[in-house]
Formats: sequence, structure tokens, C-alpha cells
Amino acid sequence: MRTLAPMRTDMTRDSNRRATVCALVTCLVVLPAFVAPLEALFVVIPTAVAVVASMARYPLGGLTLPRAVAATSALSVLGDLGFLLTSDGWAEVKWALPWLPFELTALLVLLLRVVRRAPVLPAAALGTLTAAAAVVLPLRFSLKNSHSVLEQSVLGVLAAAVLALAAAGIGLHQRAQDERRAEAINRARRDQRLQVARDLHDFVAHEVTGILLETQAARLVDYDEAGTRELLERLEAAGQRALSSMDDTLRVLREPGTRTEPPATRVHGLDDLAGLLGRFEGSGSVRTALDLPPGLAGTLPRETEDAAYRLVIEALTNIRRHAPDARLVTVAVDRDAHGLRVAVSDDGGRPTGPAPAPRADGGTGLVALTERFTGLRGSLEAGPGPAGWTVIGVLPLDTP
Repeated sequence: MRTLAPMRTDMTRDSNRRATVCALVTCLVVLPAFVAPLEALFVVIPTAVAVVASMARYPLGGLTLPRAVAATSALSVLGDLGFLLTSDGWAEVKWALPWLPFELTALLVLLLRVVRRAPVLPAAALGTLTAAAAVVLPLRFSLKNSHSVLEQSVLGVLAAAVLALAAAGIGLHQRAQDERRAEAINRARRDQRLQVARDLHDFVAHEVTGILLETQAARLVDYDEAGTRELLERLEAAGQRALSSMDDTLRVLREPGTRTEPPATRVHGLDDLAGLLGRFEGSGSVRTALDLPPGLAGTLPRETEDAAYRLVIEALTNIRRHAPDARLVTVAVDRDAHGLRVAVSDDGGRPTGPAPAPRADGGTGLVALTERFTGLRGSLEAGPGPAGWTVIGVLPLDTP
């Protein structure tokens, strides 16, 4: 990851290079004025200002890009009027003609920049003003040509209009690209936040719930020394897994660069279910049974197996919270022509005592999981089963 000091150094170098190029071009524009008639100042000053404004980085002190564009365009039009009123004929115009490409190019650059960067309404207004200044600029010279005023004026205005339209079109295209890029970055950040929230809920909350329930149960049981040691070992292992899950999640957030795709996080599969059920069974008095056809794990799409794993871990978390009387949890995984079917059921019945106070922000796990299954063109249902509660998820095998 780049540190702040090198980034500032790069910005300083870029600003220095920009200032150097700007100074050289300005000198190239201004120096010929020393051998030109006095009326050329009405051309040199607007040209020099336009060149500097088109190459500057904004904001420049208190000067913003819209203000610079407005002032430069107005100065260009005033330069047109001043030169037309003070010059006598084509001989003086020929002295000023070499500045035309510089000022026209600078106005087109300003037009492109304001259309790309400014808010919509200022971009429309200032873009129109700058385009008008660029289009009428050739009239500064053609109106003094007594031989072919109309022909040169029409050709000059048409050529400048085509260039102005091209500059505005490029600016609009780049503006659309910037908006799409910003939208992609915002979408990636939103996906990253949702992924982090899912990981924290699915993995960290699962382990913390087990720690909490075992701690609460320990108040009601008098453990001997061996039982206490075993309890502490289970709590330590659960805490280590929770910390590991948080480390994996934070590692995603620390990755350098700007993402334009959803973040890559841990992916679990069906072969992880045995270990998950073993940890769940070892942390309490609930037995588990896993019905997983041999050879099925590792043969399905990663998204399908990960969604199935998250269904099981969410169901186990809810059993810990809401089914204290459960003694057996059954996880059945089956594959048929319709897809993958995962069912988690318990024999806890309905709670007989007062339910513990729910968390203020709880209850979002199944909702988020349902949205994930729907996004994979699957379905998820949860409701009363024969002896307790059952969660059933179905996923197609050709997930997008």
C-alpha cells in the first residue's frame, strides 16, 4: 500500500511539470507580441489567459474551474470586440493570425474540461458560453479581410463549430465514463460491506453465540476440574475461530487498490460440513447427524457449496439461540435432477420457558440468506418440522 508521503511527492512532481509546460507555452505565446503592433494585445492577453486556464489544476487558490472558464470565455469575446474596433485592416490582422490556433485550442480544452467536470447546469451554461467564444473567434480575423469576408467568415465559423461539437462530445463521453466508473466503485464498496456483514454474521456470530450460551449454561452446572478445563478449551477454540474469521474479513478490507468487482472472501464447501457439525456437537449436549452422499463434495459450483454451508451454519446458530431443548440435529444433503437440496432439522420442539431477550439488531440472518438463495435462482424455506424446526434450501446446479 502506498504511503501518504510518496503520494504527495508524486502530486508535487506532477504540479511542477504542469507549471513548467504552462510557463513555456505562455512564453511562446507572449514573446511575439513584442514585435507586433499594439493592437495585438487584444489577442495576446486573451490567448495567454486561455492557455494558462486550460492547463491549470483546479481549484487554484480560490479559483474553481467554472469560474476560470466563465472569465476566460468572456475575456475572449471582449478581445474579439477590442481587436475589431482598434485594428485598421488586413495588414494588422496578419500580425495577430498566428495566435488563433493557440487560443482556439485552449478554448476547446476548457470546453471539454467543463463539460466533463462541472455539475450538470453549470456544465450546460458554461459549455454553451465557451463553445460560442470558440465559434466566433475566427470572426476576429475574417471580418477585416475586405476581399472575401463572407466566405472566410462562414468557413471559419463552421470549422470552429465542428471542433467545438467534437470537444463537447468528447467531454460528454468522458463524463459518462467517469459516472460509470464511480457507480462501479460505489457498487463494489456496497457489495464489500454486505459481504463483510454476511461473514461477520455467518462465522463470527456463530462462534460468539456458542461462547455466550456455554457461558450461560456454566452458571447452572458445577463442573469439576476436568470439566472446567474442557469448557475453557472449548471456549478458547471458539474464540480463536472467531478471531480468525475477523482476521480474514479485515484482510479483505486492507487489500490495496480500488475494487471494481465484488471482494473475494473465504469460500466453504460441503466437505467442511463434518468439521462444522463436530465443533457444534463438541460445544454442547446436542448430537448431530450428517447425511452426505459420498463423492458429492467438491463436484458442485463453488457458489452452490458455499451457500449450502452458510445455510447449515445459520441454522445451527438459530438452534443454539432458540431451541435449548434440542438433542439431535440432522443435516441432509441430496442431489437430484432439480438441483442440490439441503435440509437442517432439530427435535427441540417449541420453547417451553421464557425466551431470552432478542438482540436489538438480530433476526437478519435468514432474510439475507433467502436473498442470496434467490440471487442464485434457488429457494429457501423455514418452518415447523415433525419434532422441531426445519430449514430447507434448494439450489440449481447451474448457478450464474
